[in-house]
Amino acid sequence: MPPQPETLLAGNVAVSLGPDGAPMATLSHPEGATCQVSLPGCRVISWKSSAGPERLPEGGALMPCGLEGTISPSDWTIESLVGLTDGFLSFSAFAEARTPEGVPVCARALVQLWRDGISLGLEVSHAGFDDMECEEDGALQEEAPEPSAKRSRMLPLKLPDAGLHGLLRCQGPPVISQETTAVGSVNLEQAGAQVATTGFSVLKLLPGPESLQFRALAPAEVVLRPGETVSGSFQVTAS
Repeated sequence: MPPQPETLLAGNVAVSLGPDGAPMATLSHPEGATCQVSLPGCRVISWKSSAGPERLPEGGALMPCGLEGTISPSDWTIESLVGLTDGFLSFSAFAEARTPEGVPVCARALVQLWRDGISLGLEVSHAGFDDMECEEDGALQEEAPEPSAKRSRMLPLKLPDAGLHGLLRCQGPPVISQETTAVGSVNLEQAGAQVATTGFSVLKLLPGPESLQFRALAPAEVVLRPGETVSGSFQVTAS
């Protein structure tokens, strides 16, 4: 029997079925802010601050990016729901997958909502060492891994475009007329918001007719070895 709406609750965080039939988390801050997170792709599809209209354009989202071909939208599963703690509501999702070359990958995305802002974080790990530990624990199993599988888990994990993507509704004509790059933080007056980053510190801004698109990326191309992790986040604060 499929899960019914509002079946998972954690204080001000609930999970129901979205319009597309996929699980969707709704975070409702007691001071009026809300957001909705669609589990496939861990996409924030709606965000309202405590005293403002919808901040995302129709069809827009805040979401991890650059994982295509590595982690598919359907790989994400709900990890945790955390009710109001120190002024924040939290939702996290976890994914495990393998690249076409067989490299094991783990990823975690974290959404936090507070009165006047929202944050999205992403952590991606090369899980080759985890695979080896599992084999050691199950050393008595009948069939040993193929040599090719052992080699593939030691290959580097290349994620040249891994990061976070955002699309914000403009409240007036775009001030930025062409692609712009910023580092650390930027005040987006036309979107009525400020974006600040950690880890994925390079911000690429691209305006549209009624929205502003941005990507938060690592300052250098990401290449992970077994056991290594890359992580970063952005927070968007209503101004």
